[in-house]
Amino acid sequence: MYPLTLDQLRTLVPAYVLGLLDADERAAFERGRADPEHAAALERAIVQEIAQQHAEAAASVEAPAPATAVPPLEATTPPTTPPAGSPAIDDVRALAMARRTERNTPPRAAVVKQTSASRATRVATPPLSAAAIGQVARRTARRAWWFAAVLGVGMVAAVAVALVFRQRARSLEERASQDAALVARAETRLAAQDKTLQTLLPTRGYVVLVSLVPTAQSDHGMQVFWNVRDGKAVVHGYGFAPVASDRAYTLWMLRDGTLAAITQFTPDEDGRVTLSAVEFPTSTSGVALLAVTEESSAGASQPSMAPFLAGDVPPPGAMR
Repeated sequence: MYPLTLDQLRTLVPAYVLGLLDADERAAFERGRADPEHAAALERAIVQEIAQQHAEAAASVEAPAPATAVPPLEATTPPTTPPAGSPAIDDVRALAMARRTERNTPPRAAVVKQTSASRATRVATPPLSAAAIGQVARRTARRAWWFAAVLGVGMVAAVAVALVFRQRARSLEERASQDAALVARAETRLAAQDKTLQTLLPTRGYVVLVSLVPTAQSDHGMQVFWNVRDGKAVVHGYGFAPVASDRAYTLWMLRDGTLAAITQFTPDEDGRVTLSAVEFPTSTSGVALLAVTEESSAGASQPSMAPFLAGDVPPPGAMR
């Protein structure tokens, strides 16, 4: 066994005093005690250990043993060990064995005791360093930035989709409005055609056709389908120019030498006009002419201009 240092020899002093060293340890301790370099220090340590063990043993028993004379520090002989079996020595031995066991037992990690708020015992963790905290903060910041970027892209996409759907809905609404207008115009046209058929195809009566032609070179034209029996007529014209909001076209009838206004009308965007069930006389007697002029929309008792459309009414004998 290698020679022991002074610190190693001092750690063996309590066991040496109590006689707990094995043969090798005791031989090594004796060699160190015989070394002049360590002898004085070991003797003082032995004396102090004996005194301390006596004091602890005296405190642990009800009747402390009488104090033992402490040999002088300069003593070079090994201290005498009290006889085995005494209460003081037994207590000192137990205390020394407990100390030795405590010194040889590795320290346990600190734990946190279980409380009412915790069902499991948790091992206390050391605090993070400043570098670790900074790294966690940077990682958290990057994740937050990426999350914000993804959220921003998602919001932009959602807004774009909402705008597309809004525009498509508006387009569909406009299309539906246009379709509704077309349907309304078709229904109006069908109703007019139905009225025209009812006027032109009665179960009893007959129809007189009067064609009005331009008095000058133009593209105007008009036909009047006169149901004499029912006193109704269907008027169809084309080639009419738009008129101001306070103006209108007037259909005149020359009967017994007097002009009388039959109806007023305004053409559509195509310059066409169709009038159904216009009130007409129930007889062609005395009716010689139909004509068209442009007058005030408030009406007129007499034409203010020469007719630009005119047509002769066939005599009663020419009707079929």
